[in-house]
Amino acid sequence: MDLVDRTGNQSPSFSMQLRIPPLPRYASSARAALTAFAGHHNVAQIDVECLTFALGEALANAIEHARTQSDIAIGFDIYDSTVVATVSDRGQGLAELPRTFLPMPATMSETGRGFAIMQRCTDFFDVRSAPGDGTVITFGRYRR
Repeated sequence: MDLVDRTGNQSPSFSMQLRIPPLPRYASSARAALTAFAGHHNVAQIDVECLTFALGEALANAIEHARTQSDIAIGFDIYDSTVVATVSDRGQGLAELPRTFLPMPATMSETGRGFAIMQRCTDFFDVRSAPGDGTVITFGRYRR
């Protein structure tokens, strides 16, 4: 997925990168960093809330499914008209990529909601992965 905002701007106005260990206790620090970074750059509250929720799901997937001790890389980029987040792990990767539109799992299912939730919280969503090469999830919102 090309990280270009709707105006064709190819470089972000503001960017922040961080790395966290693949442990659940560090996910809240990444969500707090996104909230502070976006708030400081006047991103609308609804966009911050949706991106923070999607980020939590992306991190939960990386922590649970990557099966690696390598850090998870997280990037936040603010363009004139979009806010983009990227979560990258160097884990086992996915054998099958998610479909274009993901239905929510059955009501009683306890797993399989992550990608569907991320997709519903964002205006754009992309997953790149290959077995053995890790996974990169890119998602974002158009600025309100």
